[in-house]
Amino acid sequence: MKTDERILQFFAEHEGEYVSGETLAKALDVSRAAVWKVIKKLIEQGHNITSQRHVGYRYQSGQVLSVPMINQLTKSDWPIRLFDTLDSTNTYAKEALTNGDILEPTMIVANHQTAGRGRLGRQFVSPAETGLYISFALPLEVGTKVVPGLLTTGTAVAVARAIKKTLGIDLEFKWVNDLIFQSFKVGGILTEGVMDFESQGVSAIVVGIGLNLLRPKNLDASLENKVGGMVDKLTVSRNTIVAAIKDEFVALYQTYNAGDFLEAYRMHNIVLDQIVTVKYGRNLVTGTAKSINNQGYLIIDTGDDVITIDSGEVLKVNLPETIYRG
Repeated sequence: MKTDERILQFFAEHEGEYVSGETLAKALDVSRAAVWKVIKKLIEQGHNITSQRHVGYRYQSGQVLSVPMINQLTKSDWPIRLFDTLDSTNTYAKEALTNGDILEPTMIVANHQTAGRGRLGRQFVSPAETGLYISFALPLEVGTKVVPGLLTTGTAVAVARAIKKTLGIDLEFKWVNDLIFQSFKVGGILTEGVMDFESQGVSAIVVGIGLNLLRPKNLDASLENKVGGMVDKLTVSRNTIVAAIKDEFVALYQTYNAGDFLEAYRMHNIVLDQIVTVKYGRNLVTGTAKSINNQGYLIIDTGDDVITIDSGEVLKVNLPETIYRG
């Protein structure tokens, strides 16, 4: 671990306390000059570190993402890879899984994405410092049964639980992967498989999570009435939110195939009992969303038939009491 990471880890264990340069130097077995140099670098990077003569340094939570800070806050020991900028956390995860660079469940986090994407290759606007862009890279043992519908819906519930704990707000869901708050889309989930060329089977899964904590600025006109943010001002450290998401997802992943979370997903889903238009494959279906079954599939009553949709996209939801236009 680098000296800056070790200092951040020490600060994480003593957040809000003043720690002398001498204490830091002894604890990390470096010179006081080295401590001063690293702290200066951390401050330049945006970390909130104040100093008081003859007392020492004090670290307070800010919005700069930090692996040591996240590790101090999380219960899970899954490794974390943190980047200031990536094209896409899902793309990075898929490439790392394919080339053998990731061999165990791993969390990838980016402060900014230059080519964030959602379902059907759509752009997911991913500005720096206002959101969270996360992927879980999940290698699979041979013969592992994967139920994508349950993994995506379960992830939505896990994220909602983490947001409730940290920001105190309740998210809703639009089947299958949109996260909604106050009638605006504030996040999405993208679950993708990684194929093994020899076996022609799925060797790994990537679960991507994109969140707008604050509403992105300069949105395209087509997104103005659809995209929102969760809060007007971030008063909770993003490290705290990342740690909560990590813990909730790790707990969910152990048993998601049982679908124990489905009742919570149904209770907060905006499409049930509404007239919807759904695209699946090349087909468009309009009808009443009757239920979400135990595999996470959407059941549509068209009036002439009852259709089970395992993978698709709700293009339109008739919700006259809200302004949601997704």
